Amino acid sequence: MFFQVLGPVQMLMQHGAALPLRGARLSTLLALLLVQAPAVVKRDFLIEELWAGRPVKDPVNALHLHIAKLRVLLGRNSGLLQTRKGLGYRMGLSADMLDATRFARLAAEGNDHLDQGRPADAAAVLQEALRLWRGPALEGAGDSVAIAGERARLHELRLVASEHLAEARLAQGQHVALVPELKALVAEHPLRESLRGLLMRALYGAGHQAEALEVFDATRGVLRDALGVSPSPPLRALHAALLAHDTHALNVPRRGPAATTPPPGPRNAPSRVVPGSGSRTTGEAGRTGGLVPPLDAFVGRRADLGAITEAVRQNRLVTVVGPGGVGKTRIALQTADNLREEFPDGICLVELASLPAGAGPDRLIAAFAEALGIPDSPDRIPQLARLKAALAGKRMLLVVDTCEHVRQGAAHTVDTLMRGCSALTVLATSREALAVPGETAFPLRPLPLGEAVELFRARMTAATPDLGWDDVTRASAAAVCRRLDCLPLAIELAVGRTRMLTVPDIEARIADGLHILAQAPVPAPERHRNLYATLDWSHELLGADEKRVFHDLSVLVGTWDLDAAEHFCADTTLSGAEVVDTVGRLVGKSLLAPLRGAGSSRFRMLETVRVYAQQKLAASGREEEVRNRLAAWTSTQPESAARSGPKLHGGRPPARPIAPALRDAMWTARSQGMCRSCSLTS
Repeated sequence: MFFQVLGPVQMLMQHGAALPLRGARLSTLLALLLVQAPAVVKRDFLIEELWAGRPVKDPVNALHLHIAKLRVLLGRNSGLLQTRKGLGYRMGLSADMLDATRFARLAAEGNDHLDQGRPADAAAVLQEALRLWRGPALEGAGDSVAIAGERARLHELRLVASEHLAEARLAQGQHVALVPELKALVAEHPLRESLRGLLMRALYGAGHQAEALEVFDATRGVLRDALGVSPSPPLRALHAALLAHDTHALNVPRRGPAATTPPPGPRNAPSRVVPGSGSRTTGEAGRTGGLVPPLDAFVGRRADLGAITEAVRQNRLVTVVGPGGVGKTRIALQTADNLREEFPDGICLVELASLPAGAGPDRLIAAFAEALGIPDSPDRIPQLARLKAALAGKRMLLVVDTCEHVRQGAAHTVDTLMRGCSALTVLATSREALAVPGETAFPLRPLPLGEAVELFRARMTAATPDLGWDDVTRASAAAVCRRLDCLPLAIELAVGRTRMLTVPDIEARIADGLHILAQAPVPAPERHRNLYATLDWSHELLGADEKRVFHDLSVLVGTWDLDAAEHFCADTTLSGAEVVDTVGRLVGKSLLAPLRGAGSSRFRMLETVRVYAQQKLAASGREEEVRNRLAAWTSTQPESAARSGPKLHGGRPPARPIAPALRDAMWTARSQGMCRSCSLTS
């Protein structure tokens, strides 16, 4: 069989007849499986993309029904659609069974010919690649976030291949024939400077020097009116070559991805604007502002800061990943400030926290445009095209903050911008990696205890300098930091209480629960006003199965392995394999922490997260059922249960008994008949 996505989504039999796909949802399902082949596509992802939050009585069964319909259409080739139990589905395609894969291979081969100085071979291969297109990509497959992102990616690849073909034909002297074709492409993509440069070269080679110069003047006007920027350095250099009749410069084609990277240029410190203000700088057109560093001192994390800084120097996309309150935004801003001199076109903060969960590409693109100060255009030029034109050739760093609740839209926008702007670098923060090709994920852990105490002292000295700092205060601060898992946000919230309590008082009160950190008086975004708001932010992004496993695992104190989770959480509605997959997703969302030792992997919840999850379990009405299951499991799996225990921060015992852990132990003991008189309200 042969599958097509470069136009209407189709399945072709060996003799070329197309199999009918009845219904847009079936086309979308096939398209999602094809564009991610041969990777496994997760079941929850398919459900979200197919129904996008719309009510469906039994989404799992509805998905199974559509999978069955696809298998019927595939007939004797139904083995191509494979099930990965507990994970999802995959299309087992060979290399040339999908037109998009064939197109990408031919386009890369054509570009290689161009790089090696063989324009005739390049033109032949690129023409073969472009003939695979039959219309707009993924036509009839709907407009879900994943489909929209893949459609944009494929169209960008088609446009790049068209540009490379034009370069190959220019190298063969086909200037006259190219002029009308390039004029049509420029009319379709008016902000794409590379196309305008090709048109200028074609016009000059065809003997129309004056018209080539007019194209540059028109380009300057379009960019000024639409974006408020000037032509990029490569286009200005081409204009200078036209004026100087430098035929050598005019006839040397740009080759490969590196050709779009501008020369280093001066290392001027960028002008500064307030992050998120949407204002432009008054310096060189197109230069966007930097960041205003936070007013408080950056404490600790020197090793992490150095590693992230170096990662940004070496990679174009770095995502700082970690649980809520671990300090992702703070270290990203400090990293950007350290790199200020290395990005001559500026640094810009794109804050996504205010966007609604699940916002699609259009909302994300508008947020990027607002942060970059790109005004709305009165014409009909797509906002994404205007964004790419504004960033083309710019050596700029975008700090994209708080991506987890809009991860798919953020991933699509970042991926599209980076493919079209080869000098752009992105530093993102998220509780879950973006899963964009080429991404480097940097997991940020809680602070070491010494640095946590250092942070406590620095913030306390700034907030209440009259309290003083002695051995008793230091010991209590260390106990508070341990109880709070050394999370920077939780420490800052605790320090806020020093306006009314001494540090030993905070230690005494926090041992019985984290309610003292509710509504702590520190200036912060709404989701950081108290510890529970931060955890609510993560909790609301979980699917139903993820919430259930998250709640259930809160009764396991200390560390545990996958066997424990599988035996403890699996039941008639959730298989063991599905539990393992869900644990993996919770790790990816930074709600579980993996602990890798010699020969085995174990997991734990941060104590602050565990207390929160226990509250959610109690509110669900399932607490007694889950704790009874825990008691039964500890009876039947004594070895696994023995390996779990209240080992916090690398196995160190807590400084004092922890009330939640004692309550868990008493519940288990009473459930097993070992301690009938234990009080569960102690």
